[in-house]
Amino acid sequence: MGAFALPPPRSSLRWLFGACLAAVALVGCGGGNTYSVDEGKISQRFLPAERTVDHHPDSVKALTIAAADGKIQFEVERDFESLTEKWSASFQNIGTGPSIRDRTYATFWSLELSLMSLQPERGVLSLREEQARDVLDKRRKEYAETIHIDVYWFVGRGRDGIITGPSARTELHVGGNTYRPVQSDHGPLREAFVAGGETALYRRNSLYFSRRVEGTDILADASGMKLRVRRTGGGGRQEFAWRWGEGNTARGLKKGVRDDAAGRSSRR
Repeated sequence: MGAFALPPPRSSLRWLFGACLAAVALVGCGGGNTYSVDEGKISQRFLPAERTVDHHPDSVKALTIAAADGKIQFEVERDFESLTEKWSASFQNIGTGPSIRDRTYATFWSLELSLMSLQPERGVLSLREEQARDVLDKRRKEYAETIHIDVYWFVGRGRDGIITGPSARTELHVGGNTYRPVQSDHGPLREAFVAGGETALYRRNSLYFSRRVEGTDILADASGMKLRVRRTGGGGRQEFAWRWGEGNTARGLKKGVRDDAAGRSSRR
């Protein structure tokens, strides 16, 4: 596995950025409402154990990047919290051990999520267009090398919610192959507001897997992937899954872009 630079944990930030909200929101205006991702709210929604999305994670279907007045703008189909939910999954219990079902969920950082997060992280919409595009290009390169998944593990009082450790095992399954994280970290225990005005504790666990193994993009021909977690002291395993459908592969997406470019060129 080749060495590569891992991006800083993006989900350690509170997601705040300005937006002009509409059916299709144009993000880049001065002022506007600010909002954050509410982890407690997402945890209470029905999240499938296998999240199915109608396009490849390398596609930016919900995000269009435009330019005006020397700056870039984000034209988005949904707000950041909805986009986060779109790429989030609950889990199913596999193997032996007690069956558990709680608010825990995992978010896979697709390209559209990774790019959109540059506003709360770097204020990319306030940069000059040339600077902003450099920042976007750097994030795209990081994304092409790294699969980033955040697991929000909800726990009861007295539990730590850490899913990595000496006797824990975390694996990513793609196309019959198994991969271990090349880096992992976790944030502090936090409180989230849930139904009835109560609070619940959770911890964010960030997992990073190399996307290129022995020179090959492991998502090139994949139509989905599974994350399996066995925590320290836990007899059972939990599985989170994402699927983007047959034919929606990274290789197919790149071919479609090339064909579209060739078609535009032939019409000139």
